[in-house]
Amino acid sequence: MKRFAVLLLCGGFFTVAPQARCEAVTDDLATQIVTHLGSVSERTEHFHETRELGVLTHPLLSSGVLVFRHPAFLEKETLSPRPETLVIDGDTVSVQRGGHVRHILLAQNPALALLATTLRAPLAGNMAALRQAYTVTAQGDMGAWTLTMTPLSEQAHKMVRQVVLSGRNNAVESLKVIQANGDRQTLMIEDH
Repeated sequence: MKRFAVLLLCGGFFTVAPQARCEAVTDDLATQIVTHLGSVSERTEHFHETRELGVLTHPLLSSGVLVFRHPAFLEKETLSPRPETLVIDGDTVSVQRGGHVRHILLAQNPALALLATTLRAPLAGNMAALRQAYTVTAQGDMGAWTLTMTPLSEQAHKMVRQVVLSGRNNAVESLKVIQANGDRQTLMIEDH
């Protein structure tokens, strides 16, 4: 009987250990991906965006240019269907639409602050900032990877259910945001 108990204990240990090892590998891959993304100090990429909203029967489509510069500058210039520019620079967001510019401090808008972290932290290689806002898991390898981010705070969970980044090496190919209400936003980055 004692031998059986010892076998059960050892068996229990060996069934837990591979899971812990798997989580460590996933964590290492996530860190490796974000570190590689952060190794590119400046990016200019064309994008195509699809927004699927529950209140609409057809998705909204747009396209434009994304610009990122270390450490904290991100510009999303929508060219079609109508011009709009969103700039996140440091702690300020500027939105230009139809000749009007609106400036918003990130500290005053939790939704925009989460958006800023979601977009800038991976590109800046800032895993610490990502982990403050999300549980981050990774799949694949550096040749083809997926980062899945689930918000940590209850307040963020009311806005975003999940964010999925996919890419290869140090390049992001797509960003999918699934909002708490089920609406989806997918940004496809053109390969140069």
